[in-house]
Formats: sequence, structure tokens, C-alpha cells
Amino acid sequence: MLLSGHFQGFCRDLYSECSQICAAAVPAGLLTTVQAQFASELKLNISNPTVENIRKDFERFGLLLDLASADPANPIRVTHLGHLNFWRNAVAHQKATPPPAGVPPVLVLADIQAWRASCTGFATFLDDIMHHELLRILGAAPW
Repeated sequence: MLLSGHFQGFCRDLYSECSQICAAAVPAGLLTTVQAQFASELKLNISNPTVENIRKDFERFGLLLDLASADPANPIRVTHLGHLNFWRNAVAHQKATPPPAGVPPVLVLADIQAWRASCTGFATFLDDIMHHELLRILGAAPW
């Protein structure tokens, strides 16, 4: 649960920072509107950091975020994130149902370490994607 929470927090913080950078570039009269649009129905505020929720939130910046195929390392990261979210929900909601095919049937340290490495890889990937996207949108490096 801690790993999922940290990754969700990173994604939400990156999204918030990017939205603040974009909002700072609009005329003062549009600031409230732009901030409201970026904050409206933000999935990362209320749901697990699934591939779908990350995609929905970050695509507000006008990019098509295909996490699975955008980087050769991402397919395994997508799989690991799915496993992490399954186990996070199983523990948080005390579900005793067996995991679906492909998800590790028991938690072992090696799996959690692999999930952590995948979250780190995703974090680096998202940071890089958003840096380039904001550079494209704003015409200047955001960080």
C-alpha cells in the first residue's frame, strides 16, 4: 500500500506542478477557469494510480499518452503497476479472493522490489514526457 501511495503521490504532484506551470502562462482573466479545468475530476486525487487514470489526467495537456508502447521498458511496467494495484486493493479492502491469472499468488519481496523499480521507471518516464510536452506548449523549458 505504501508503494502505491508514494507512486500516486508522485503522479499527482507532477500533474499539479505541470498544471500550475501552464496556468501561470495564461492571462489573469483566464487563470481561475484554467485552474478549475485542471482540477476538475482529477482521477489521481480519488483513485489508484492505474494506467488509465494516469492517462486520463495527463492527456489534459493535449498529448496522447500511450504508456504501454511509448517506451520499450513500459510493457513490463504496465504489468507491474497492474499487479501492484491488485495487491494494494486486496490488502486495503481485505479481499480474500485469489488473484487473477498472471498476478503473483503471494507477495514476496522480489516482486515488490520489481514493482518499485517499475514505479521509479514510470516516474522518470512521466517526468521526461511532461518536460517535453510543456516545452512544446510554452516554448520554454519548465524545469
